[in-house]
Amino acid sequence: MPKVKFVPLGKEREVPKGASILSAANRAQAPIGQSCSGDGICGWCRVAVLDGLDHLLPPGALEQRLIEEKGFQTNERAACLAKVNGDITVTTTYWGNE
Repeated sequence: MPKVKFVPLGKEREVPKGASILSAANRAQAPIGQSCSGDGICGWCRVAVLDGLDHLLPPGALEQRLIEEKGFQTNERAACLAKVNGDITVTTTYWGNE
C-alpha cells in the first residue's frame, strides 16, 4: 500500500491505492483545512507535494478547474481530490516548520 508522509508533522499513513490525500491525513490525524467537505470548491486543502508528485493520479476535471481558479503551483494539489497511487510526501504552510 502507498505511504503518505506529512512534513513537518512527522506523521505518515499507509492507504489503499486510489485513496485521497485528505483521507490519509484524516487517518494520520494530520489537520488539513477545508470548508467544502471534499466537494472541490474551496481550495483550502491545498498541499504542496514535496516528493512523489508522479505517484498521484492525474487531476480530474473538477480538480483541474480548482487548480486553475485558485492559482495552484505545479507541485500543489487539492488534498480532497488528489488520489494516491504510490508513496508521497506533502506539506502545507499552516503546519509551520520544525
